[in-house]
Amino acid sequence: MKIKASLFLLVCLTVSLVSAQEFGYPVQGEGWYYIKVMISNTSETKNRSWKITEVFVNDVRSRDFLVFQVGKEVYDKKIDGDLPFELKIRFNWVGEKEYKTRVELLNTESENSTTLHKTTTSPALSGYWNTAWKNYLAFSISEENKYIRTNYPVHATVGILSHYFQSPEEIRVVKVEKKGVDITYAETPCQVYDIRQWEDEDLLSAEKIDENTGARITRYHPTTTFSLCFLVDLKPKEKATYLVFYNNPSASKPLYETDLQVSGEELGKTIENAFYKIVLDEKSGMITEIYEKSTGLKLEHKLETNGAIHWNPGTYSPPHVWSHCSDWEYPPFSEVEGPIFYSIHRAAPLPHLEDVMVSIDYYFYKDSPVILMESTMQIMDDLFVKALRNGEVVFNKEVFNKAAYRTNMGKYQTIDFADARKHPDHVTTLRPDTPWIVLYSEEKNIAFASLFLELSTSNLFGGGASLQQPYIYIQHGPWYYLARAFVYSFGSNNQSRMLPAKKGSIYHEKIAWVPFSFKKKRALKTYTEKYFNMYKHPLSIAEVIETYPESPEGWLVPILTEPFEEGVEDALKGKEKK
Repeated sequence: MKIKASLFLLVCLTVSLVSAQEFGYPVQGEGWYYIKVMISNTSETKNRSWKITEVFVNDVRSRDFLVFQVGKEVYDKKIDGDLPFELKIRFNWVGEKEYKTRVELLNTESENSTTLHKTTTSPALSGYWNTAWKNYLAFSISEENKYIRTNYPVHATVGILSHYFQSPEEIRVVKVEKKGVDITYAETPCQVYDIRQWEDEDLLSAEKIDENTGARITRYHPTTTFSLCFLVDLKPKEKATYLVFYNNPSASKPLYETDLQVSGEELGKTIENAFYKIVLDEKSGMITEIYEKSTGLKLEHKLETNGAIHWNPGTYSPPHVWSHCSDWEYPPFSEVEGPIFYSIHRAAPLPHLEDVMVSIDYYFYKDSPVILMESTMQIMDDLFVKALRNGEVVFNKEVFNKAAYRTNMGKYQTIDFADARKHPDHVTTLRPDTPWIVLYSEEKNIAFASLFLELSTSNLFGGGASLQQPYIYIQHGPWYYLARAFVYSFGSNNQSRMLPAKKGSIYHEKIAWVPFSFKKKRALKTYTEKYFNMYKHPLSIAEVIETYPESPEGWLVPILTEPFEEGVEDALKGKEKK
């Protein structure tokens, strides 16, 4: 077969690169170890347009590289041969080593090719963290809200091709920071959990051939997904890079120091760190005791029913009795335990109410006074209620005697329970978007903050969740408590009304609880605002992962129709349906 020389003549040219190169780090939000190469124009490239097709470093192809010309990134990788251009190549370089860069270019008109070569030596710097770990991905983490982050928990889930992962013991998280012309590495304790593997043999073995090229189409690879958690410290507006290293089968299990201790059987766990000791009820798994360590004081309720501190979600739907999650008896549960956090998840219908499904998650962290709670309540079938509530915490009157809250306009308000309304009247009713409420005692220098972080309501079947002028309120009776009312005629002046909770209604909430001590009253607001701002405004987290050699080239066309569907009837240029 004859091939037109003007279209397919292979031209092998060696063109010198200028000496300016940079060996860079994944630091301050950057996601790559990289080599930068500046290429000057030559007589061989003049008056022509070229496309960069492949880049190699020490004969290893890099799928990840960027092209710049005239100070701008060239997205299609086509360059003007009359102008110099720059390459930024992802590569795991080490200090004081020779690197040979090879760049393949294709003439966009004649289809002739050109090869560029350059050999250079990396500077005497630290380079890649540890070559025993063959792969890494980066988390580019940004603090964008001008708040200090201290021991802030980052939960992330990543997916990698399965043959790059042997066990969770090989995972390392490392923070990279600048230090003069070089960098420093700080290994960050992490916890790996929820490992899942996809390997569907039917899909993997299904042979698909490209009609134009005859090549096999690779649509799937066995994939391992895992979640990990680590704590970060960031200054306001700081950008940081945390690297996740993997693919080191010989790595030993890391041993991280932790103040987080978990004891007890089944649901009746005791969770302890440097700030608190918390006891969960043995039947329901709800929080029933909190020991604040700096004051040595115990916070509890224990005046009625099960005596838990945390009661809701809950519903009062006569003729059934009032039903709370604190009334659960041995609901199904699962837990995750490690050096960074302990979590317990429960999901079950409310007692006596099969039509109300609830899930609750607690998260307890090392080196942190914060307890995170997430709950979801779903109405499975239409019912009528006097009460549908969430977020209720109840304390006896041994410790607290005052409350404080911030309005969403930023105003700070205090309540002295000695001068407040009493049950059955509400001490006060607040907007449903109130940022936080604190119960406290100045005499005992102790406080308990409820920080309202997230709230969403919806309905699976449309029309929105059932809501009857929702609000947050505080109560003063034999106890002090606060709760969120979604539907609550029982707390009104017309308590006999039965109100609808529609099928499909969903109520989701995330709350942070913080027991803490303070010496001066003004510190109460400062401390509460610190943790509210920290957790209310999440960090920006972006994953930067390499392109694996096995990944398909270019765009992998998705499967948009089932095999028996041949297009949409009457569609413009659509195929006829068979």
